[in-house]
Amino acid sequence: MAGNKRKRPSPAKAPAAAEAGGLPPLAEREPARESFLIAAGTYERILYGIEARFAGDQLTLSPQFIFPSHIGCIKAVAAGGRYLASGSTDEIVKVYDLKKRVELGSLHEHKGSITALQFHGHTHLLSASEDGTICVFRTKDWEPLKILKGHRSSVSSIAIHPSGKLALSVARDRTIVLWNLLTGQRASRTKTPQVGELVAWSPSGTRYVVAYATEIQVYGVSQAEALATIFARQRILAVLVVAHGDAEYVLCGCQDKRIHMYSTAGAELASFHCHENRIKGLCSVDMLFPDGSTHTVVVSISSDGRIKAWDLAEMLARACRDAEPAQPGAEPAQPDCDLPGLQIEPLAVYDADARLTCVSVSSNGF
Repeated sequence: MAGNKRKRPSPAKAPAAAEAGGLPPLAEREPARESFLIAAGTYERILYGIEARFAGDQLTLSPQFIFPSHIGCIKAVAAGGRYLASGSTDEIVKVYDLKKRVELGSLHEHKGSITALQFHGHTHLLSASEDGTICVFRTKDWEPLKILKGHRSSVSSIAIHPSGKLALSVARDRTIVLWNLLTGQRASRTKTPQVGELVAWSPSGTRYVVAYATEIQVYGVSQAEALATIFARQRILAVLVVAHGDAEYVLCGCQDKRIHMYSTAGAELASFHCHENRIKGLCSVDMLFPDGSTHTVVVSISSDGRIKAWDLAEMLARACRDAEPAQPGAEPAQPDCDLPGLQIEPLAVYDADARLTCVSVSSNGF
């Protein structure tokens, strides 16, 4: 990818969104048919683009681009349709066109390190920063539509509701803010018991989770109190909510090198030993497998430089096979980090030989 260094991205051909009325609702997510792209950032300022593609029945991971994209550590990446964005401690958001494989330019609205990025479909990008603000960009012309100000310190994580009408953010000021994207205003601001580090909506949009250092709280949209609390004995570094059938599950990656799987009621279903170093990021994409079935592929990255892809259905099958039957009325078991994690074979592995910091996926559906 080639780029222009301090330039606002040029207008791109994308469907226009209404100026009022929030972000457009997401269309039903189409599975990746032939391949998907994994984008990963590193401490070494290198941006990786790794293509996942089946060769026969074997999923393979191969590099599509590897290049220095920032002058500081890359702290966030996000993919939305044909677009890819990366954010860094250099306070800049870089934007790329994955279809043309070119850098579109840079966004300079923030006055602090970029801490989080999320696309809403391919029409809008939200960026968060240590300056305490969240910026809403329109990909049609990359204009900043709104700067959301509701936190008093660094924003740690952001999450857009699937409807495009709401967003959540957590920050170092120990608050969680609900944003009304219909008006671009803060709808509510709630104190949290600890510093919220990660926030994520469930695929259905009926729940959201807030992750603290060693604890995850699961909320329903209409409930003020947490529906469940998940306790971990190691620091939580990544969280992801996935769906399989009619059920949703919470996955978290920790310093103990494992992916822990929980029900949304808070019960731990399994603990998988997945990496040889702490897990730094989790994301997922639906993909059409060679037999014609659609599977959710979970992608994990770790500080040892490994990028791994996992079949969610296989993880669930293994969890159910190895789970002990619950006793009627028994409390959910707490995780025991002295027990060995379940062993499961990844679909594919790529060694980036770098200290990975963040990850996102694009289904290449453009």
